[in-house]
Amino acid sequence: MTRVALFIMALAVAVSAHAASFDPVEFFRGHTRGEGVLKVIFKPAKTVQVDSIGTVEPDGTLLLIQHVDDHGGPPRTRVWRMRRLSPGRFTGTMDDAVGPVTITLVGESARLTYVDHEGNHFDQLLTPKGPGEAINELKVRRFGLVVARMTEAIRKLD
Repeated sequence: MTRVALFIMALAVAVSAHAASFDPVEFFRGHTRGEGVLKVIFKPAKTVQVDSIGTVEPDGTLLLIQHVDDHGGPPRTRVWRMRRLSPGRFTGTMDDAVGPVTITLVGESARLTYVDHEGNHFDQLLTPKGPGEAINELKVRRFGLVVARMTEAIRKLD
């Protein structure tokens, strides 16, 4: 019985260490650029480019300023703030969100969820794809139906 208990404890530690391997605060520190394709229901797909600058404040909060160009609308700027609550859990705010942004580490990925001012529910999965690279898979739901999707490759520039 002792060996089984030790094995389970070792497995839990290994899974916990593996799940915490992606740190969104560290990933977005500095300059990043995202390039992706956004497809909104009943509209043609369009390219999106997001240039970000992230700084970590003295209390550990990430301040992320993003310049978004969706090649069809006017460029805009949005501001995120993100801070760690506990291992594997973060909370934050974002200009487009009503209420908090919830960030949870799931395996090697970070899942971000929030609701915008129009009542759309956003679900983003950020998955690292090598040193300094991540894939952002976004789904937007309205009344339970997926109304938009985006796949974006994000890479660190410094």
